Amino acid sequence: MSARCVAITGSTTGIGYGMAEAFARSGARLVINSHLADDAGALAKLGAITETHFVQADLSSVAGARFFIEQAKSKLGRLDTLVNNAGTFRDGPTFDELTEEQFDITFNLNVKGYLFASQAFVKAIEPGQEDPSIVCIGSKNSLIAEKGSVIYDTSKGAVLMMIRSMAVSLASRGIRVNGIGPGIIETPLTIGGLDRPGARDIWNKFVPLGRVGKPSDIGGVAVFLASEAAGYVTGEMIYVEGGVNAYQRGWDALGQ
Repeated sequence: MSARCVAITGSTTGIGYGMAEAFARSGARLVINSHLADDAGALAKLGAITETHFVQADLSSVAGARFFIEQAKSKLGRLDTLVNNAGTFRDGPTFDELTEEQFDITFNLNVKGYLFASQAFVKAIEPGQEDPSIVCIGSKNSLIAEKGSVIYDTSKGAVLMMIRSMAVSLASRGIRVNGIGPGIIETPLTIGGLDRPGARDIWNKFVPLGRVGKPSDIGGVAVFLASEAAGYVTGEMIYVEGGVNAYQRGWDALGQ
């Protein structure tokens, strides 16, 4: 198979960039994306590794999602894998103060953007194309709740079911759909919280593997899910969170 052609939303920084770099090092041809200009220089850095293009588009609208896929296919000639990653967190400050605007902003990007980018991707697949796939970035919050994150957690729960439902709906067309559920990952969005006094030490103790995750931890899993090695994997969410979901901490809290 020739170099895989991969489009990744929200991929100039953080987890998205970590996945883009992993795909680049695997030899894939890339289209990366942000709703902002590429001020971090992701295009230049990735372009030094592999063929890379940048498309500025807002994935929170159906028009933006369709535009991104259209441009990505135009630049690469075909698309083999779509990685839905662009997302946001808008909860707070308290449950009683949550607003319709916060809800709409979150769901438009975290859910609607994923669905309609996926729809456009499916329509862009050529007859007989080998092993097309979609990877959606959920969260450990797709499975377990976090205080003060009602809207975000609900959106990521929706992503989990979207993965399963699309996998079933698209299986007869040979399109695999899987997801990745990151835990606490050090990114530009989380670094402020992690740098608070004592915060990193707390997280390192909370995570069974003893450390906060890195974007590269997600990148390798994304490459696997898009590869022939995962050719019989669909409808699955792989949680990449250092063992947090597996660890019942009740006795620890009691000092046992």
